[in-house]
Amino acid sequence: MMSYKWAAGAAAVIMLGGVAQAQDVEAAPAYGSVNLSAGFAEDPTSVGIQAGGAIYAGDLANACSGYISYQPSLNVQYNAGDYPLYISAASDADTTLIINAPDGSWHCNDDAPGQGLNPGVEFAAPQSGVYNIWVGTLSAGSGYEPTMLHISEVGFSSDNAYSRAPNAALQPSAGILNLRAGFGDDPRRVAVRAGGDLDGNRGTGGYCWGEISEAPSVWLNYSANDQHDLYLSMESEYDTTLIVQGPDGNWHCDDDGAEDLNPGIQLTNPVAGRYAIWAGRFSGGTLADATLFVSETGFRGEIDVPAVLDFNLPANYGSVSLQAGFIPDPYNLALQAGGDVEIYEAIGSNCRGFSTTAPDFNLNYEAGSLDLYISASSDGDTTLVVNAPDGSWFCDDDGAGNLNPGVHFDQPASGVYNIWVGTYGEVEPEDATLHISELAFGDEYRGGGALDYSLEANFGSVALTGGFSPDPHVVDVIAGGSFAAQSAADSMCRGYVSAAPDYELTFTPGSLDLYISVLSEADTTLVINDPSGDWICNDDNNGLNPGIHFDQPAAGTYDIWVGTYREGESAPAQLEISELGFAE
Repeated sequence: MMSYKWAAGAAAVIMLGGVAQAQDVEAAPAYGSVNLSAGFAEDPTSVGIQAGGAIYAGDLANACSGYISYQPSLNVQYNAGDYPLYISAASDADTTLIINAPDGSWHCNDDAPGQGLNPGVEFAAPQSGVYNIWVGTLSAGSGYEPTMLHISEVGFSSDNAYSRAPNAALQPSAGILNLRAGFGDDPRRVAVRAGGDLDGNRGTGGYCWGEISEAPSVWLNYSANDQHDLYLSMESEYDTTLIVQGPDGNWHCDDDGAEDLNPGIQLTNPVAGRYAIWAGRFSGGTLADATLFVSETGFRGEIDVPAVLDFNLPANYGSVSLQAGFIPDPYNLALQAGGDVEIYEAIGSNCRGFSTTAPDFNLNYEAGSLDLYISASSDGDTTLVVNAPDGSWFCDDDGAGNLNPGVHFDQPASGVYNIWVGTYGEVEPEDATLHISELAFGDEYRGGGALDYSLEANFGSVALTGGFSPDPHVVDVIAGGSFAAQSAADSMCRGYVSAAPDYELTFTPGSLDLYISVLSEADTTLVINDPSGDWICNDDNNGLNPGIHFDQPAAGTYDIWVGTYREGESAPAQLEISELGFAE
């Protein structure tokens, strides 16, 4: 659950200054007002509304989320007694709540406990007075979603008279399959029509894709045993998706798991009972002809050979023993990246690409006080997988910049590192070079390539003291550069920046927070080296504009880089330094 409250006071005055331009507690509520006194009989009291708007609720505070209108959705005039007060919303969409209480404090929530994606705020000791209530949608551009707003003294409510979600109880459009574990004529095929007019993430947990119909395409009544997995997959000339609700009520979703834009879901230890199966289209449109496959051997009935990365096999390109402080640094090895094993299927997590079953190279490393960098460079898009001495897996795609992968161990252990260099796509093997270093990723970053805060700032500098005026301090800059911030500053950073900082702030703090943010027509990023030498980065704080908030700013120098998200771009941008809030 994410629930937040902040009270009226000095800090709240700053926040409410921004609110006056956006959320207007004095505006007439879009769906009227209700008057309730403690012990009210119609509990919950429910009002149908439409959630959403064009104003980002995070402008109230970082704790709030969603998009709302300037006027409240509903006002509740409440005469409190001895009961708690519960305000909640129920919708097929992912909604949020923002509430202004009678004392002027603001309360925000995204997902209330036990309510799925529905929000709720509890007032344990409610005040008497007016509660201004906004109901937002978590995502921008969601439109105005039909929603039920509930006021209760008993608890949150998920009742939604407007719900139009997938309904497993409706008669399937393409028929019913009755199968027992070990069935013959495997795979079974069913001709289906994929698509519909419902968003597949409605009522399915919010993690499904595609457009589907309200009724399922197929019911599968399955008598399971512990000898067989169940494979559900589809084949079509179009980009299709699969959504399945199992007998236990759990939802299973996939887009491209069976390759070539075809979805596939593998159910290990499937439970017995009815599986409701929806055939969807990823991008909507007219209904598409497709074939649903039900199998116990693999997707589309093909024999499923488990994907494995086996560090016990001899490495394709041998091994090396290196001791901390080794020379030359980096140690380089030419090899062929790629293979026919899907890395995600083999080890899961956030690992991507295709490699061989055997490792490409083994490093026997005796650690010292230095870090360890393992990376690869290639003209193609490569990935990296490392099995460390403790058996843990590390993966990367583009951490060394320019589609080159890199894994950084800041306290490396001694022992054997098994290394695989993969290709991002299932393509022919790519020529690549493996780099092992204690200095940085690859060859191209040695002896330069890091961001240098000792260089003169591109657009000047300023010394500011807490309470400075005018606030904000505004500087026009040109965003962008040739250095990938992810490798030149910190792996959590994004975008492309120059070697020198764009602006240098020497700051003597007072009692207020410090906000550094950017406004631009382009997609920009922000990289800051703070007075303690730490790297702090942000990409999208407000739309595509970045912003970083220091709630207890340190005195000293803040070196600031403004980057562009994409390589090779530059863009006019406005850098703002404030103690009041992010740039509007």
